[in-house]
Amino acid sequence: MKNSTKKRSPVMILVVTLIAMVTGSICMNKVSPVLTYIVSDFSIDNSTYSGLLISVFVISGIILSIPMGILITKHGTFKTGFLSLVCIILGSILGAIAGNYALLIVSRIIEGVGLMFLATIGPAVVASSFSDESRGTAMGILMCFMAIGQIIAFNIAPVIASSSSWQNFWWVSAVLGIIALVLWVIFISGSDPNTNSPQETIDNDEDVAAGTSLKNILTNSGIWLVSLTIFAYTLSHMGVLNYLPTYLTEVAGLSTTTAGSITSIAFIVGIPVGIIGGVIADKCGSRKIVLGLSMVVLAVAFGLLQIFNSSSYAIFAVIYGVASMAQAGLCFTSVTEVVSVKDSGTASAVLNTAQWSGVFLSTILFGTLLGSFGWGTSFYIMIPIALFGAITTFINKRLK
Repeated sequence: MKNSTKKRSPVMILVVTLIAMVTGSICMNKVSPVLTYIVSDFSIDNSTYSGLLISVFVISGIILSIPMGILITKHGTFKTGFLSLVCIILGSILGAIAGNYALLIVSRIIEGVGLMFLATIGPAVVASSFSDESRGTAMGILMCFMAIGQIIAFNIAPVIASSSSWQNFWWVSAVLGIIALVLWVIFISGSDPNTNSPQETIDNDEDVAAGTSLKNILTNSGIWLVSLTIFAYTLSHMGVLNYLPTYLTEVAGLSTTTAGSITSIAFIVGIPVGIIGGVIADKCGSRKIVLGLSMVVLAVAFGLLQIFNSSSYAIFAVIYGVASMAQAGLCFTSVTEVVSVKDSGTASAVLNTAQWSGVFLSTILFGTLLGSFGWGTSFYIMIPIALFGAITTFINKRLK
């Protein structure tokens, strides 16, 4: 039987997947811009605990990314995507009614399951829908999901929190999840490759395929080096990014709304940067050079932060957006070069494990450093971490 996914427009698949992932990104990023309100309401007096509230969102991605990849292979993108969006909706509702820190943590984990599935589904679907010549550009567009969600969360959440309550933004994210779910049902239903095949044959064939794919990935040094790169990227970048609004509030004395808006400049700049990074890599025929150099530039940006003041933080936000927003798309595009197409789904799952491990540890690490050494040293420690990611890129012989 012909693959019914081929009858779908690649652009349509990209757009609907992007909308779903943006919804997940909003949920992931909505804590940081209103953290001061949450800390006050729940009397959180430990920076490690506040960091955990941000990081716990991705805990399921660390533990379940590879099983998620296998489940997606077995049950298809529509069913797993549907489940993902249901988790986002239920988690948002639970967070909106949470009356204590523990329940809010649980809601974050449920929301996180949703985005973790979508983050594994998205790159694999887009990579298989576009040709080699346009895959980098398409992946660059898809990886804008995080920046778009951050722009929405960092600009709208503080406004809602200051005018009413931070919980009301959780209701907003629940409604957005419902909209994304409706679009998913309308446009993605019936697009899975094996919807017209006998189920028993599908199960047997896909169980074998999933096991073979995992074995191929685990013995591939190229994917491990790309995974180390994205781990170094998220560990350093997300630590700085999630605490930047707090830094601007506590050190620079800016309001939470102003701090959120300034931080969001980096995300606005990051959208074209992520796309352009993919285009440049496509045009020059090298992911390695573009990705490696971008990690070096990120390290430089960490060192520059403290030379700026309250009148020029917007300039830093532009610089930081240029320095930090292309790496994720380049890493996921690199997967298509170091593994075969049939292994791309499992490879994305492994890469997500590394990515979410970095995200999870980032705010815990930065919060711990902040409590022990203060802002200056905490920012400087991020520099060698980013440079490590550059090294793992340049020594990757499987990467062009």
